[in-house]
Amino acid sequence: MKLTPKGMRDFLPDEAMVREEVRDRIVDVYKKYGFVPMETPALEYLETLKAKAGEEIDKQLFVLKDERLALRFDLTVPLARIGANIDVPRPFKRYAVGPVWRREEPQKGRFREFWQADADIIGSPSMRSEAELLTMANEICEEFGFKKPKIMLNNRKILDSLADRIGFKKEKDDTLRLLDKMDKTGKDVVEEEIIKLLGKRGEELMAMVTSGKSNEEKLDSVEKTAKEGVGELREILALCDFDIEVDLSMARGLGYYTGPVYEIKLSDEIGTVMAGGRYDKLLSTYGREDYATGISVGIERLITLSFEKSGKKKTNTSVLVANAKDEFYKDAVKLAEQLREAGVICETDLNGRNLRKQLDYANATEIPYLVVVGKKETESGKYNLKDMKSGEEKAMDVKQLIKKLG
Repeated sequence: MKLTPKGMRDFLPDEAMVREEVRDRIVDVYKKYGFVPMETPALEYLETLKAKAGEEIDKQLFVLKDERLALRFDLTVPLARIGANIDVPRPFKRYAVGPVWRREEPQKGRFREFWQADADIIGSPSMRSEAELLTMANEICEEFGFKKPKIMLNNRKILDSLADRIGFKKEKDDTLRLLDKMDKTGKDVVEEEIIKLLGKRGEELMAMVTSGKSNEEKLDSVEKTAKEGVGELREILALCDFDIEVDLSMARGLGYYTGPVYEIKLSDEIGTVMAGGRYDKLLSTYGREDYATGISVGIERLITLSFEKSGKKKTNTSVLVANAKDEFYKDAVKLAEQLREAGVICETDLNGRNLRKQLDYANATEIPYLVVVGKKETESGKYNLKDMKSGEEKAMDVKQLIKKLG
């Protein structure tokens, strides 16, 4: 009997705690920049999703039997639907963390249900928004111990201008898909395919998107053709005080991008973990035109890396407040309440076990500290705090316990 739906997963506490910690660390960064949470239903009207999805995503939708509703495939559609129809002060800065669903064949590292952590800004035409999103992304990388992420930046306006100049507007979608593969398949493979598609025009395009080594050289090479797009990138680069690499071949696959686009890798070996861009025309699909830009963090990739780095967790608890005998259980609960009021995560024995078995429980669940409450402790107000790893013990009053464990 199959218990878990295909391409979906159960997370037991040891995994769920790490997932929760990763989500919380990302959200803490979003909050620092003034982003506010927004929650939306897992289901959307099918016509709402199809207005944005595109042919490829249409095939991946989980459609309900009545064919009027489907599971959301990303967190941007709900934002666009709401953002186009509410009056709130601009810019509206929201974050959303939650599961999305795509009905594709599961494979290693790809699932039908997965989580996204998005931050978006509606109502700002300024490149200051892109600079803030990239600064936030850089900070998230540092939060997870990656000090020098590879941040790649381009502008769809540049690619659109090249399509006009070189004359491949009819073949633009196919051309951009090929260009976007350069980072994975290499320049030679992409160049061969583009020349096969565009002929001499392909040679000219490849020469322009691969010329120059520094950001300045790259931007100078296309500035006459794409003055507006280049100007926007220069503004973003001037506002960011960390390394960003201009990559004129990067297109980002989704067709609704209208301006700057970006991808962030933690290293050359680790694939893209964050990506996004400006999508100024998307909200008009849902009722009202407005400026919009956003970034999505590949939370599943960060969770995997966190597992590899620190392993699974068995508990969030800081201390087990054990009772020497049953008659002291109420005293243990009273101490635990004092600790919890100060923000300390603690447990008491719920099974009426003797002290030895309480100690075994603390070891089995890897609770780092133990406090025993008995007659001597209740009379003196001093409690021995035991470090479960080292075995060291130290007598402390409640204030000292809070300072140590808080």
